[in-house]
Amino acid sequence: MTSQHALNAVFAAFEIFLTRTAPPPPAHLPILVLILALYLSLAYISHATQGFYSYSFLDPSKGSGRLAGYILGILAAACVIFGVVWVIIWIRRWLIEGKLGMHGKFARSRNNEDEEMSEIERANMK
Repeated sequence: MTSQHALNAVFAAFEIFLTRTAPPPPAHLPILVLILALYLSLAYISHATQGFYSYSFLDPSKGSGRLAGYILGILAAACVIFGVVWVIIWIRRWLIEGKLGMHGKFARSRNNEDEEMSEIERANMK
């Protein structure tokens, strides 16, 4: 059976390698850190209400220094992963769109089609 976390990785890899997304803005990194902090607090809320830690390494009775190390390690890993993804997307766009000139097409709305038709008509009039 496929786990939920494995599917998240597949979806992320698909978006990184096979779409035309731009690299994420650096302003997203503090938001990701905030989400991680909220998730961590949720783990402690579940311990207070349900009596268990969702991840055993979050148990402070096993050593507060060890717990701080885990938390800082997860923070560092999130920052590194963000940077690696940013670089991979930048390289993909540089290679595919810049060097190979494969710009692809975006979805068009009705307004874009009208603008393009008027450009074609103007070109035919000259």
